[in-house]
Amino acid sequence: MEKQAKVIDASVVIKWFLDEVDSDKAIFIRKCNSSDEMSLIVPDLIFSEILNGMKYKKFDKEELDEINFTLWNIGFIIKRIDKEILNKSIEIALRYNFTIYDSIYIALAQIHNTELITADEELAKCPNVKLLNKI
Repeated sequence: MEKQAKVIDASVVIKWFLDEVDSDKAIFIRKCNSSDEMSLIVPDLIFSEILNGMKYKKFDKEELDEINFTLWNIGFIIKRIDKEILNKSIEIALRYNFTIYDSIYIALAQIHNTELITADEELAKCPNVKLLNKI
């Protein structure tokens, strides 16, 4: 069976570290990546986005260092944000009234002919987006 590739955003990854609604589904996705059933594609901005979110959840330096270490050892396929991704992101942001940051994830999914998995219901307006709670 061919390994699936999916783009995931920070709203999914953050649930690996917090006990929230659908954290179990987010952890299932992480396990699929670990067991070679799925490849997880992320833009390089996801690391700072997650760590920034966790800082505001009052995680201390040691906890943030541990999360940072974990993130770099997940085995993500990390995509550098380039001109092609940004051009597509601009189109998406203007069409759906999303932030450029959110649109980067959608653009990445479109470029790789796959879907974005997110916990952000607003992004589900876009056709190649699947909500985490629907998995």
